[in-house]
Amino acid sequence: MNASDEINALLNYGYAILESQIRKSINAVGLDMTVGFLHEMAPTKTPLVYDIQELFRWLIDLSVIQLLEEKKLRKSDFIITENYHTRLREHTAKTLIEKISLNFNRKVAYKGKNYSYESILLDNVQRLANFILDKDKQLQFNIPEIRINRTDSSVIRQKILLMSTEERKRLGINKSTLWYQRKKLPDKKFKVYNKVLSKLKSM
Repeated sequence: MNASDEINALLNYGYAILESQIRKSINAVGLDMTVGFLHEMAPTKTPLVYDIQELFRWLIDLSVIQLLEEKKLRKSDFIITENYHTRLREHTAKTLIEKISLNFNRKVAYKGKNYSYESILLDNVQRLANFILDKDKQLQFNIPEIRINRTDSSVIRQKILLMSTEERKRLGINKSTLWYQRKKLPDKKFKVYNKVLSKLKSM
């Protein structure tokens, strides 16, 4: 609601999806979502939802960043209301939902096996319930990080930008290859092939 630009509109919609997922997990274990720990408690609020949301908010941020880097979205994919707020068109919302679903269903190592983040969310909410019921004496949330393998890190970008002719020749990188990589630098995301990447890392 009331997003002032496209990015905030995507984030707001994504956080609403995350909130719905967390509500489902809280209901599944039988906790009262009106009783929280970090956020303010009020009759019309559900602070426990917002508390748990902080543990998984990054999944939404990642999904939005991925969509932006894919450059599939245009100004025309959003609606500007009469109050100058930005909203997602139906197909834009569908695209975002698919990206979030893909990340939420990604399997990562957890408790010695591979689980989706949807299952990990439910398990952490169950951990909280067990702690409240004195079934567990300690509470430790466990949210595995997603491994993001990128070849266009800020360090690699800087090496490409500052590489001298002598360094290029010493590493055996073709002049045309370096020219192409520098041309792609303004892009939000670009590919550096393994052969060139290994040479850049050796600098």
